[in-house]
Amino acid sequence: MNSRFARRFVSALAFAACAAGARAQTPEAPRAAPAPLQLATVTIGYVELEGDVRYEPLKAFERLTLKLRGHPFPGAQVGIDDSTALRRSTGAEFKLERMSVKAPADLAGAVTRGMENGVSFFLVDAPAESFKALAAAVKGRDVLLFNISASEDFLRRDLCSREIVHAMPSRAQLMDGLVQTLVFKKWRDYLVLQGPSAEDEEATTAFLRSAKKFGARIADHKKFAPGTDPRQREKNNPALLSAINKDWDVTFVADSAFDFARDIAYRTVKARPLVGAIDLEPTAWHWTWEHNGAPQVNTRFAKHAPERKMESADWAAWISVKMIVQSALRTRPFDFRKQRDFILGPGTFDGDKGLAMSVRPWDHQLRQAVLLAAPYSVVASAPAEGFLHRLDVLDTLGDDEPETPCRMNR
Repeated sequence: MNSRFARRFVSALAFAACAAGARAQTPEAPRAAPAPLQLATVTIGYVELEGDVRYEPLKAFERLTLKLRGHPFPGAQVGIDDSTALRRSTGAEFKLERMSVKAPADLAGAVTRGMENGVSFFLVDAPAESFKALAAAVKGRDVLLFNISASEDFLRRDLCSREIVHAMPSRAQLMDGLVQTLVFKKWRDYLVLQGPSAEDEEATTAFLRSAKKFGARIADHKKFAPGTDPRQREKNNPALLSAINKDWDVTFVADSAFDFARDIAYRTVKARPLVGAIDLEPTAWHWTWEHNGAPQVNTRFAKHAPERKMESADWAAWISVKMIVQSALRTRPFDFRKQRDFILGPGTFDGDKGLAMSVRPWDHQLRQAVLLAAPYSVVASAPAEGFLHRLDVLDTLGDDEPETPCRMNR
């Protein structure tokens, strides 16, 4: 190493040492801690009826349980869990307030008390008849109720309440989805077997209406009597009920008790597919749906209800929370009327069923696809291929604007 280079090297080392010493003698100013994120709390009411018979197990007799049915509260919990990822974006933390009442007459009081405590959005899990008093109690007020479990068509056609959004699909939507799928397969002739309950009558009426709407034909329409009374064998024997003069493609069964439906397979005089109450059912959701992010939703649901699978009412509760959260995201700062107008107006929502959903302005029914589910797989989804609409293909399912007496947009 020559002497000139050595002197420069020593000088550089000395400068570096001085600089390091200076930094050591001058402590850095402490960094200010980031201000904590201030979150608003948005409470969503969840109103349900204790002892709701719709969730009692379906039994053939005491030792044989046919179906277990659960309240859809876990679906709402999944929606709340999903909202946590949007805390910073929405500036809010969402929570559920669960309110259980003993009688249908108490539902309106529970909602009113919630409103007095600042709650503007409610998920309502109650039988259809309960909505009459609810609609009267909230008429003209700044509140939005989400129907998450009642499919009855009269809620959309006759009750026609501006304060209610129907997240659960109507019977008309479900049966239109079923008949579209059958017609797409060129199965156009149906044997209709109807049970004795009011629910069976409503399901049959909706199916007959859909068949007429899509150009299908009814080979025969018979009412069955449940049980094995030999004096009623003409009405409770599947072979005798299906011994008709005309041929048919599909047997539609309306049986809310599920007792006759479970016995009809392989007992008709002709080998024909079963639809309606058994085998191929139109539904809002099914645990085997494998598209559009559905497996992830089902997995999140299983954390809250590991004893059962996610069903239609669970999905309706989940999407209702999602709609409320999304309206908050799009309309900050929080203002109920802006959120309501977004939900009922330009808002579109992803329900993990493939097509963007929105609320129909004339009856506040949520537009949505219908899944056609066998016990262990989703066979198809509707709208079926070839069924078109001038504005929104989802309006081929259920009451389109010219078909309904409800006119909330006028």
